[in-house]
Amino acid sequence: MLNLSIGPMSLLLGLKKPKTQDPRPKTQDPRGVTLIELTMVIVIVGVLAGVSSMYIRETINLWRFMTFRSEVVAQGRSALIRMEREMRQVKDKNSISTASATQFQFTDISDNNINFYLSGNNLMRNSDILAANVQSLKFCYYNKNNQAVCTPVCACSVSGTTLLATIYRIVIEIQITSGGQSNTLKSQVYPRNIM
Repeated sequence: MLNLSIGPMSLLLGLKKPKTQDPRPKTQDPRGVTLIELTMVIVIVGVLAGVSSMYIRETINLWRFMTFRSEVVAQGRSALIRMEREMRQVKDKNSISTASATQFQFTDISDNNINFYLSGNNLMRNSDILAANVQSLKFCYYNKNNQAVCTPVCACSVSGTTLLATIYRIVIEIQITSGGQSNTLKSQVYPRNIM
């Protein structure tokens, strides 16, 4: 008898070799992923996302802080510029009614009464708030010889001259606090009509 099940003849006749069951367990498909590998990838991605989110959060917090701080400083500068502009418009030597270390009150060339002072943490112009978060406001006064004038509280006289009439230059200092940090803004004014 011819064995047609093995060899080239069986291929011609369309006979196939009978399949036998392999006693070894079936191995995994090499293209697949195990549950352990998948879990490890998820854990690693989670750790990387957690670490990067901390840096992103700190960056956002820093950006918010710097934006707030720059807004506060900009508000302080704006107030200081307005004070300078208006203090240059003092009507004359006799129109300064109060010139203390923390308050400056005068009449301008349009006969408007203007008063700069600190109320709580607000820098005030009459009853309007010029800037918030202001910790201190300080005025220093100098005469034509660039000597400090003792802080005149009212129009008192020393040796026949009025201290208010000797003011030639005014230095303004504002200390602004934001986010636990303070900034000091300083400027000087030469009133036009009292030179």
